[in-house]
Amino acid sequence: MEKTSLSRALSKLGYCSRTSAASLIRTGEVSVNGKKIKSPSYRVDLRKDRIEVNDSCLTKRTPLVIMLHKPAGYITTSSDELSRRTVMDLVPRETHVFAVGRLDCDTTGLLILTNDGELANEITSPGRKIMKTYEVTVNGKVSEGHLKKLLGGVEITDGVSVHADKCVIDFADSLKTKLTVTIHEGKNRQIKRMFDAIGKKVFNLHRSAIGNLKLDLPEGTWRELSQEEVRLILE
Repeated sequence: MEKTSLSRALSKLGYCSRTSAASLIRTGEVSVNGKKIKSPSYRVDLRKDRIEVNDSCLTKRTPLVIMLHKPAGYITTSSDELSRRTVMDLVPRETHVFAVGRLDCDTTGLLILTNDGELANEITSPGRKIMKTYEVTVNGKVSEGHLKKLLGGVEITDGVSVHADKCVIDFADSLKTKLTVTIHEGKNRQIKRMFDAIGKKVFNLHRSAIGNLKLDLPEGTWRELSQEEVRLILE
């Protein structure tokens, strides 16, 4: 086995994502063979080196992938300094998983949790172009012109344009429009910012699918995914 960076090693061991690993390393919480290491790029050999986080030795964990139906009112993080409810309050603490990507506090729907850092990186990699499907409700009527803009591309910040891969109106009246929107990008608050760009405010947002994996759980519940279901995400 070739040597790898310390941050990637923590991800491979299923401890956390590579980004979170880098933060842990820089704050001096990780040691290799008894020596504190503060460089995420430090090279290690997973076959030989003893890696510890806060004096707890890491071993390769059994891959675990969870589907969670996130309710509104929960933030997508492992802990919160303001003591707000997090998605980790909805799963047993002994699972030792982290969220793949984020959903806003008021957004509901499908969230993947795992202890497999490599899988998490694959799901969130822009190069994979994994589709995420959302049910969106906005104020007022969305016109065909609006749809063309969403599909053609709208600017959500200076010099940054994004587009919907699919955008279908499911219901519309003078007060509101319900749509199904599919995107492959993952910019922060992307759906809400796209509709802001066409003058529409999102007041309900629900993620119903990632790749070909569809949410099939009651709100607030979770279950472990099979290998076949994980492949549905990556197809």
